Amino acid sequence: MLRRLLASAVALFVAVGAVLFVDRAADAAAANITITATQASNGTTTLTYRATVLKAGTIREITMAIPAGTTGRVTSVNGTVSSVTRTVLRWRPSRVVNVAVGARLAIPLYGLRLPTGGPWTLGFKSIGTAGQVITSGAGVLQPLKTYTAAVAVRATNPIPAQTTNLTYQATVTRAGSLAAVRMQLPTGATGTYTTINGTLAVSAGYATWKPKAPLNVAAGARLAIPVNGVKLSRYGGIMTLTVSATSTTGTVLSSGSAAVPFIAPPAEMPVVAESGRAPIPAGCPEAWPTTAAENAKPGTGDWVIPQASSGTMAAYLTQVSATCGDTVDLKVSSGNPVNVVAYRMGYYAGLGAREVWRQNDVPTVVQDKPTTGGTSADGKPLRMTSAAHWTKTLSIPVDNDWIPGTYLIKISDGTASTYAPLTVRDDTGTKHALLIQQATTTWQAYNNYGGVSFYSGLDTGSGRLTFDRPYNEGQGSGQFLTLEQGLVFWAESKGLDVTYWTDNDLDQYGGQLKSRAGTIFLPGHDEYYSLRMRAALSQAIAGGVNVANLGANTAYRLITFTDDTRRAWDIDRYTDGYNSTTWRYQGDAYASQPLLGAEYICPVVGNTLTTGTGWIYDGVPNGTQLPGFIAGEVDYVWPGLYKQPGLTTVASGTGACRSNGRAAPMHITTYTAPSGARVLNGSTFAYGCFLVRRCPSNWAVPAPGETSQQAVAAIVGNITEWVSRGAINVPADTTAAQVRVTVPKYKLQTSTQP
Repeated sequence: MLRRLLASAVALFVAVGAVLFVDRAADAAAANITITATQASNGTTTLTYRATVLKAGTIREITMAIPAGTTGRVTSVNGTVSSVTRTVLRWRPSRVVNVAVGARLAIPLYGLRLPTGGPWTLGFKSIGTAGQVITSGAGVLQPLKTYTAAVAVRATNPIPAQTTNLTYQATVTRAGSLAAVRMQLPTGATGTYTTINGTLAVSAGYATWKPKAPLNVAAGARLAIPVNGVKLSRYGGIMTLTVSATSTTGTVLSSGSAAVPFIAPPAEMPVVAESGRAPIPAGCPEAWPTTAAENAKPGTGDWVIPQASSGTMAAYLTQVSATCGDTVDLKVSSGNPVNVVAYRMGYYAGLGAREVWRQNDVPTVVQDKPTTGGTSADGKPLRMTSAAHWTKTLSIPVDNDWIPGTYLIKISDGTASTYAPLTVRDDTGTKHALLIQQATTTWQAYNNYGGVSFYSGLDTGSGRLTFDRPYNEGQGSGQFLTLEQGLVFWAESKGLDVTYWTDNDLDQYGGQLKSRAGTIFLPGHDEYYSLRMRAALSQAIAGGVNVANLGANTAYRLITFTDDTRRAWDIDRYTDGYNSTTWRYQGDAYASQPLLGAEYICPVVGNTLTTGTGWIYDGVPNGTQLPGFIAGEVDYVWPGLYKQPGLTTVASGTGACRSNGRAAPMHITTYTAPSGARVLNGSTFAYGCFLVRRCPSNWAVPAPGETSQQAVAAIVGNITEWVSRGAINVPADTTAAQVRVTVPKYKLQTSTQP
């Protein structure tokens, strides 16, 4: 056994040089000493010393220096090895070895474990039986070259849901007889796999390649194993795939992993025809007053329903939106005479609304209870809650007094009151600077009036929802007062050229978006999108329409309107349970991030946003604290989803997921589409409620103070000017518009589910 070696190689060379080595430079050069190192399959190193014989004779012994710190169990061939010192080994032949001048000696030493460092200058001396020096000199041993697996996986077509050929590459780190290479396949991959120069077996998400016969591979050899015909899952991402090569004895010859991006580009969308507009009805104007002119009219605070006035009264309208010339039916359940008053929502010197129409002492009945039931065409329970059977209470004519805008119809019987929301479109053909969308499909998804909402138990919630029933939230206003009134109040306080429509209108008239507005605002929580809605928004961006999503969790769930009336819509909760309701279930190409810039992560408790620098914070001091602004739900940029070219995070913060308490990043993003359209994703629900300092009462966030309101008003102004490419000039002010009436804070129906 070799004793542990401690002395330095340089010391050995100096100590033994005068005694063991010839000192003539010419002789040393003629000896041509070389020392090479190779790694054995067991991890040890073999040193091979070579030298040219300078004097004929019979070899008695050969002494060889080794690096200080070398360990191991050393053996050789055709002779025995022993220690002279800690840094010198002696080899003696096991038989008589006669050598002639010019012969080349080669002495291998097996089983060494070299220290780190090098290179080392090591002496070599062969002594004859007569004591003569047969050859002598020194050679340089370079450090043993070590290798990392350096795994890489190449894909000819790394697009989810498509077929690709993968090549798994790895460097051999230990020599041996290669018997198998085990390769991890992308998650969810399928296919009819083929390879070359061997066989391929696939099991449990791995492909194992075996050569036709064992292959001897040296350390440093590069493996490249093709796996062809891989059908990728529709879900991609940045996947870490492992590769492991083993020998015939099970020794690992190479092992490692590589991150491989499988990123789906935005999904192709169908073309949404613009379709023609109906002629302007008789008595309706060809153009409407400006926002400033409208808001100069006297406002009123009478639209507000005090919290104490809420009761069992309920009402709904038979249309989600209307235009001048339409008639909308109202259905009320009360049993008492009621006053019905239509209020246009806006600024109106801080009062928030203007009375447009009323009818007093309207008789009502106590309507029958809503029904819940229904089945799909394939027999699935829909659990749709409907009040479609209610009798009509009143018909409301929408005439030229109804300036396009968002309306709350207030119904009161002297004891109880409720709202019924209505959006009035501008269908004159006028193109406005800004269009604000109302998230009516999302209001309905969270509406549990009369029985069941989408969220009334994940397994028992509705598979079909209808607008033929009152809203249970916001005293009948849906999520308008909690999340959306603030945007309306702010835009009209600034006198912006603004118009309005709903999710239902995006589905019906989405092809007209480019001709209706240069910029569209999406509200705080606009989650439920049909194919036509998504296609229309995508088409509008491609056509140059700017989008500011002042919310989060947008276009997250896929719905299908049941008919052209758009009074009901289906959501598939049966194919794969809760998962199948999402757009992303269609594949990563359908995620929100490829469309808007960021993707939903989770619902959060209210967290503080600290302002920084950059255009989005112009006019807001750096370091301003906005307690509770990261609230409701948040989006962030997922690494494994498609990022639009030039995607930029302009602001960020952190929330805490309600479901598990873990930190959730929030990213406000921007990008510019090839059309020139600018797209911003706001990634939090809180913009609208901060603009009126009235966030949902169950958010557990501080009531926004005046400083917070002013800061968010400045941020929204900056967003508006940036996203519109300067086409919308937001008047600056030092005091954000204040609501002069007291409006109750409402709870918001929420879900902790992703």
